[in-house]
Amino acid sequence: MNQPVSKQRRAYCRKLCVAHLIAREPHDLRALEAATGMPRRTLQDCIADLADIGIACEFVQQGPKHRHGHYAIRDWGDHDPRWVAAHFDDLLAAVGAQ
Repeated sequence: MNQPVSKQRRAYCRKLCVAHLIAREPHDLRALEAATGMPRRTLQDCIADLADIGIACEFVQQGPKHRHGHYAIRDWGDHDPRWVAAHFDDLLAAVGAQ
């Protein structure tokens, strides 16, 4: 029997999922929207909140125009990116759990 996942747990798992996707390959907001199905505002909040869990993420500007570029993970902090990759499907399931 599946137990309900708390709102805080879903938010934490969402951050780990987004960090994994960003670390795996360059993503901008549009690519993350397509990969996750999450709304743009949710993704923006999630990326901004990565620092709250110790993950350093930055936007890498490419080209002269604002917003041309991608996100990059600079430091995973206390998190093990190999563990996140190995448990990505479980994390994704927790994000979708209501």
